[in-house]
Amino acid sequence: MSVRFYLIILTLFVLSACTANKQLRTEFVSDNCLWGETNCENSVLEQYLEYDLGFIEFTERGNPYDRDSIQRVLQHIDQEAKSEDGAAVFVFVHGWKHNAKHNDSNVVQFREFLSRAAENNVVGKRKVIGLYLGWRGAFTNVPFLKETTYWTRKSVAEEVGAGGVTEIFAQLHQILVAQDRQASTKNSYVIIGHSFGGAIVLSALHDVLLNDLIAARTSFKETAQSCKKVNRFADALILLNPAIEANKMVLLKEAAARCKFDHNQAPLMHILSSDGDIATRVFFPLGELINISSPLDPKKLNRTINGKNIILNERHLSLNTAGNIQQFRTAYLSFDKNSLQWRMAQCKDDLTKCGVREGSQQDNHITVSQHDPLRFIKTDTAFIKNHNDAFSCYVQSFISSTVFETQFIENRGHLLSIANDDRACMTKGDEQFDFMQCFNSQIDNYDCERPQ
Repeated sequence: MSVRFYLIILTLFVLSACTANKQLRTEFVSDNCLWGETNCENSVLEQYLEYDLGFIEFTERGNPYDRDSIQRVLQHIDQEAKSEDGAAVFVFVHGWKHNAKHNDSNVVQFREFLSRAAENNVVGKRKVIGLYLGWRGAFTNVPFLKETTYWTRKSVAEEVGAGGVTEIFAQLHQILVAQDRQASTKNSYVIIGHSFGGAIVLSALHDVLLNDLIAARTSFKETAQSCKKVNRFADALILLNPAIEANKMVLLKEAAARCKFDHNQAPLMHILSSDGDIATRVFFPLGELINISSPLDPKKLNRTINGKNIILNERHLSLNTAGNIQQFRTAYLSFDKNSLQWRMAQCKDDLTKCGVREGSQQDNHITVSQHDPLRFIKTDTAFIKNHNDAFSCYVQSFISSTVFETQFIENRGHLLSIANDDRACMTKGDEQFDFMQCFNSQIDNYDCERPQ
């Protein structure tokens, strides 16, 4: 009897410690944040002088809580997109232990990111609008219990990604890209997913990207071939320290690797994972080792990609995140203390320079083409200190650079957002886009401190 009593007490304690399973943003008041953030803590749309921030929330089965919120937020974005100056829309999908609460650290960081984007004029005259996609990533506030929610929140993230998020992304694509394609990219559209939020983004867009990559191929041969240009879904699609099993990205990686794209191909996705991210590098594999829902009997798959024999080990791909698989890596981003500049070592001729170890890792590395649209970039700890360092000054500079690169490609060599068209992102002679030169110049623009 006493054991049963204590179990009941423990169960009641756990349930009482859970965060509310309900929509947090339920109000819509125009210009509600101009007199202080506390006036809009429950608002679907926060409006400030420099930027606006909308919220759309999803149930644990991936359905939006209400259509009215979606309609109001998307109508506001559509109105700004059709204005003379256009809109720069940044969508953020948060990860584990977070939600859409007013003082959630991810919400606070996202506000700061939007404010700096507007302040630094990285989007020209466009109206800066953020869209925060919320879900119940924070299940409890009790410190110890938080860590035990990994498996349930991972499962919920996969449900959310397979649900209504795809619809939101598609509607924004229609507003900001499809209708804008003939208007010299007046608008810009950026999607950012962090941790399990990266898994949500991938789940929502995986089939869209795979369909486009397959449609770009000119034949069904398995050898490398020249492929047609894949139109961008967004100006930048960035996954930061994504908690995604590498196995979830095998089909995309294979499809892109079998194509040879030319200089007109804009990047489709950036996957950024830091050496300092212990959560995905160490604890994710441990969590997956004891994940009772993992499929049994993983296989070793033999592939021939561009004339190179590759083994895809399903167990290895399931235990590790996509950003921590050396087999997928396309580059390594680090800070050079001698030159005081950031460097990007491409995984092409000398794989050791980009951190791919000699031996089986290099033998199994999937060859990187010159204009590969899927960029799996490993970074040092100076770029992203730890798992939760989602909006560091360097990350913000990187996001701006990816937008400029897409603009340059889509506008046939013209940069539309850089103040005074100072060509800071161009090589000498202004003929080609130089991503790292652009990135280093944006760090100066954001006034980031150089790593010590």
